[in-house]
Amino acid sequence: MNGPALRYLPRLAPLWERDADVVVVGSGAAGISAALAAAGHGRRVLLVSKEDLGGGATPLAQGGLAAAIGPGDSAALHQRDTLDAGAGLCDPAAVATLVAEAPSEIARLTGLGARLERAALHLEAGHSRSRIVHAGGDAAGAEVHRILRAALIGSPVEILTRGVALEALTDEQGSVGGLLVGMVAGDGRALHPGAVTARAVVLATGGFGQAFATTTNPAGLTGDGLALAARAGAELRDVEFVQFHPTVLWQEAANGQCPLITEALRGAGATLVDRAGRPVMAGLHPLGDLAPRDIVSAAMQQRLDLGDVPADHLWLDATTLGRRTLEKDFPTVAAMCRARGIDPVTDPIPVAPGAHYACGGIRADMNGRTSVAGLYAVGEAASTGVHGANRLASNSLTESLIAGRRVGDLLGRNLPGPVASQRLPPTGLGTSPAGRTALASAMSQHAGVVRDRDGLEHLWRILEQAPPGGESLDLAAVEATNLHTVSALITTAALARAESRGCHRWRDVPATSDECARHTVLRVHEGQPRLAGATQAGIGASA
Repeated sequence: MNGPALRYLPRLAPLWERDADVVVVGSGAAGISAALAAAGHGRRVLLVSKEDLGGGATPLAQGGLAAAIGPGDSAALHQRDTLDAGAGLCDPAAVATLVAEAPSEIARLTGLGARLERAALHLEAGHSRSRIVHAGGDAAGAEVHRILRAALIGSPVEILTRGVALEALTDEQGSVGGLLVGMVAGDGRALHPGAVTARAVVLATGGFGQAFATTTNPAGLTGDGLALAARAGAELRDVEFVQFHPTVLWQEAANGQCPLITEALRGAGATLVDRAGRPVMAGLHPLGDLAPRDIVSAAMQQRLDLGDVPADHLWLDATTLGRRTLEKDFPTVAAMCRARGIDPVTDPIPVAPGAHYACGGIRADMNGRTSVAGLYAVGEAASTGVHGANRLASNSLTESLIAGRRVGDLLGRNLPGPVASQRLPPTGLGTSPAGRTALASAMSQHAGVVRDRDGLEHLWRILEQAPPGGESLDLAAVEATNLHTVSALITTAALARAESRGCHRWRDVPATSDECARHTVLRVHEGQPRLAGATQAGIGASA
């Protein structure tokens, strides 16, 4: 099956050079953990961040870190819940690593000075026990990033901010030996390109929520790592599985990043309701409002499709929790709502599903190794097999810390050999930023919570007709081109999965198939994303 052709970036001749043992792209939990671990072994590490330190998704994480540290909990229970949420596509070995090492990651962060609440654990959807370690009520991500950022600044890691990774530098065999990086000028209208030579490249660039019209992801999460890896020939796995968070704060005419309303609010007793105050999840799942996110989002979409409520939102009623609980345990949510004229103490919160987390990505193992020598991927950019077809809440931050540390330790012990020569992928005109908003709207409409063949094939035509860019290159053009690539990959993978499983919901096929679950593996060949194979879950899962 051939999908829409990928768009390649215009060629930029490097104007500066850097050299390192390891270059890490991304300054979230996964990237910083990788950089610190590699530097701790004495490696020369360069960390490239598109934003200033503090951007990205990690500081926005409201829920926390999943770890079986509470009374009555165990790694076995945590593993069972993760496998159940993953709908048959988790790699059991990767999940076993996650649940076994999660408690020690909590201890490591605490040892670094993180102010984590380890006694009063939160409960989130899909978990059979309260096991979410939080901080500041609903500001765990901010605390994790605070402590990692402080450790990074105090380390020997060289930091390059406002730099966007453009292309991988490879040899004739396709092994990666560095990056072409564009330094963003103050106005973003021009890039100052340079070549970074490295023995290993670690992509920790996060997800691609900006491919959709409504998302919880910040503006910089445009699938840069996934697109770069695709152009470098890496295998991509299960990119059709995009988790839509059920409770994104809805506002009329909102587009792009919207505030997330943490799942822990439902764990504390808030209820999804329609206009008349009737519970949306009543009788639909044994866990009710705390069913896995794919089930809740699909139920919300089905309720919206009935036509007797507004077509674009429902409500989350948290008024029964009371002022003290809302302001003490959920200060971030309370402040966000009040800033938009909503008092959650007295008013139900308008919510709608929004693109939240990429469960698939660059195929990698828990040590970050991909199908391309010299190229590694961790965090949301990677598909390690932990999340399968649907991520269990708060596993992602835990996984990012573990996989980041593990790839840093791996590269600290054993670096790949240097590549003999360096070359870039083919060149092109990219995609014009002028078509970005229309493409995002089409993605939300046809590749959103519920999909079908007609809609996805219509998306193909939209992608093929997207306006090309030009011979010059700025940050907006890079991001538009990467989002076009991501959209083409998602559409191709979604068309290859005519079933409902996990985050991927196929219209008129509501039930998950009892047949053996298989991964969707894509690889770009001669500019076309093609199916590299459909591998059985748990077989050949590690890169």
